Amino acid sequence: MRFIYRSIFWCGVMGVVLADCGGEGHETVGNQPANYAGWPMHIIDYHYRGANALSPGDVNGDGLMDYVTNYEFDQRYVIELHPPRGVDPRKPWPTIVTYFLGDRGNGIGTDTEHAALADFDGDGNLDVVGAQGWHASGFFEGQNPGVRLIWGPPRDQLPVDGAWIDAGLIPDTVDRGHFLYVVPFDVNGDGAVDIVAGGRVQQNTQERAGVKWIEAPLDTAQRRDLTKWRVHDIDPAQFDGHGFVLTDVDGDGDLDIADANADFDTPEDEETVHWYENPGTGSAAQREPWPKHEIYRGSEFYSKPGIVAADLDHDGLVDLLTQVEDSVYWFRKTGLHPVTWERIVIPKPPEAQWLSRPIKVVDLNGDGKLDIVGMMTHRDGLIPIDKAAVFWMEYQGDTPHADNWITHVIKWGSGKPMFQSQFGEKWDQVQFGDVDGDGDLDIVADCEEWWADRQEILPWWEPRLNPTSVAVVWFENRLREAPYRFGERNGVMAIEAEHFSDIGDGTWIKQARFTGYAGDGYLQAHDGSTTAQLLRDETRGTTYTTRLNGGTYRLWVRRWVPSQWGYTVGRTESNSAWIDVDGQPVGDVFDNADGGDDTWSWVAAPVPLSLSSGAHVVTLRVREGGYAVDRILLASDAAFTPSDLGPPETTE
Repeated sequence: MRFIYRSIFWCGVMGVVLADCGGEGHETVGNQPANYAGWPMHIIDYHYRGANALSPGDVNGDGLMDYVTNYEFDQRYVIELHPPRGVDPRKPWPTIVTYFLGDRGNGIGTDTEHAALADFDGDGNLDVVGAQGWHASGFFEGQNPGVRLIWGPPRDQLPVDGAWIDAGLIPDTVDRGHFLYVVPFDVNGDGAVDIVAGGRVQQNTQERAGVKWIEAPLDTAQRRDLTKWRVHDIDPAQFDGHGFVLTDVDGDGDLDIADANADFDTPEDEETVHWYENPGTGSAAQREPWPKHEIYRGSEFYSKPGIVAADLDHDGLVDLLTQVEDSVYWFRKTGLHPVTWERIVIPKPPEAQWLSRPIKVVDLNGDGKLDIVGMMTHRDGLIPIDKAAVFWMEYQGDTPHADNWITHVIKWGSGKPMFQSQFGEKWDQVQFGDVDGDGDLDIVADCEEWWADRQEILPWWEPRLNPTSVAVVWFENRLREAPYRFGERNGVMAIEAEHFSDIGDGTWIKQARFTGYAGDGYLQAHDGSTTAQLLRDETRGTTYTTRLNGGTYRLWVRRWVPSQWGYTVGRTESNSAWIDVDGQPVGDVFDNADGGDDTWSWVAAPVPLSLSSGAHVVTLRVREGGYAVDRILLASDAAFTPSDLGPPETTE
C-alpha cells in the first residue's frame, strides 16, 4: 500500500517556499501545476445551529445553484441563495427562512432532520419538503414527526414575509417513524413528483420509519390537499433509512435504492449494505414492499454511513462505495444477471482514519478519473488537528485497485471539543458545483455540530442566543491554481489573512461577520469553549509563503477583539495570538493588549525583525478563542504606520 502525504505545512515550519519543498510546486494536473495545499473554506451561512441537510435547486431561476438546509437545533428550514453573477460568492450568501414555527406554547419545537427542493404542486416554483422526527429533548431538538411540505412562492416574492406557505405534515406520515431523509423522485412515472423518505425508530412509539415512498396525487389541483398523498412501504422493518441513493443497480432501466443501514439505535448485527429492487415503474407492485438484496453485513459502521453509486473503474457497471473508520469499502459490481459484487477494501492512511460519514465520487482534479471525497464526524466532540476532517483520494495508473490510492487533505480537524466533549465538528452532507465560475468543481457542505461556544446548547427561544456556527460552507478548488505567495512592494509586504499558502489545522476559520474587513473575509479563532489559552505548540497554524528584499522589518496585524464571543470569552480573553517567522516566535505573545473591543485596529510586534533577502514563512497560530485577524504586514520603513485597510495586497 502506497500513501503519499501532501501538504506544505511541514515545509512552512522549516522556512522553505513551496517550489523548493519536495518538488510539490513542480507537479502537474494535466497541463497545469498541482496545488495540494489545504482548500480555503468560505462560510455560506452561520446564523443557526444543527445544519444537517444540503439539497440543491435553482430557486430563483438565475442559473446558479441554491441550497436548502434544515437547522435542527433552531427549528428552521432555510434557503441559501447563490449570489448573482458578479457578486463575490466568498462572502456569506443571502438566506431566506421558509419555515420557523417557534414555541408552540409548551416549549416543544419542530425537529427538522432533512430537507429537499422540488416543484411538488406543479405551479413552476420550487417547494420545500422536510423530514421530521421526535426527540425527548423537545425544547432543544424538537418533535412533531412526519414529512412536511412548504409551498414556494413565485420568484419575485421569494424574500417576502409570509410568501412561503407551510402546508403542514402529510397526514399519512404522522407518527409513522422518526424521518431523517427525503428525496424528491417520480417513483411511478406519472409526471407528479413523489417523495422517497426514510428514517429510524420513533422513540416514543417504537414505530420504524424504514424506507417509504409518498405518492403525490396525479391531479395537479389536488396536490395541495395533503390528505390525498399516500404512503407506501418499501421496507417497513428497516432500522435506518438515511443517505440512500437512487441508482439502476440491475440495469433494467428503472431506479433502485441502495442504502447503508446503521444508526445509534441499530443493533450491530443488523448493520448492512443492501439494495431495494424497483418492481417496475408504474406497476402495482411498487405499492408493496420492494425486494431487498443484502450485499454486506458487518458491525463496523458508524451512525448514518454515507453511500454513493459510481462506475469507479469505468467498466460500464455502476458500483457502490461507503466508508468505515479505517477504510473505504468499494463494492465493485461484477455481474448483472444476477447482480453480483466484489468487496474491495481501500485502506485509508492514518490522517484519514476517524469516524466518517459523507462519501462522494467525482472527478475533482479534471484528469478524467473518478476520485473519492470523504468527510469526518467527531468522536466525543473531537476531530484532532492531525486528522483530515475533509479529504480526497485519487488513484495512480489507469485502473483503481485496493493499494494505488493517494490521499490529500482538504481541511484539517479543529482539534478542540465543544460542550464537555459531547458536541463538535460533524460533517453531514456534501454537494459539488462550480461555485466561483472558474471551471472546476468546488465542494459545498454542511456541518451539523460546530459552533463557537459550549453555552450555545440552549433552547431556540433563549434571548441571549447568538449562534456563531460553521454551518454551511464551500471549499474552493484551487488544484490548478498556484498557492498564494506574497512579495515586497515599495517596502511593504501585505497579506490578506484568508489567503493562506497552506493551513495546518482547523483552529482558524474564515469568517465575514464583523463589518469593515478587507478582502472577502478574515480569520478568526473559532473555538470559544474554554477560557484556557493554547500553548504555541498546541496548534499547527496557518502559513504564508513570502519573498522579501531583506532588512529590518516591523510586523503589523489588523485585528479585532470581540467584546463578547459566545458566553465565556471576549475582551482580554480574546486578544492575543502566536506569530512565527521562519519558525521563530515574534516576541513572547502577539498583541495581548487591552482596548480595541469590537473594532478593527492595527497593532505591531514589540520588536523589529531582521530578515535576509529571499524566502520566508509567516505562521499564524491560535492562542485565544474569538481573536480575529484581517491583514498581516511586514514594513521595512520604521516610520510606517498603516491606517484604515492598509496598502493593497502584494501577491506575487
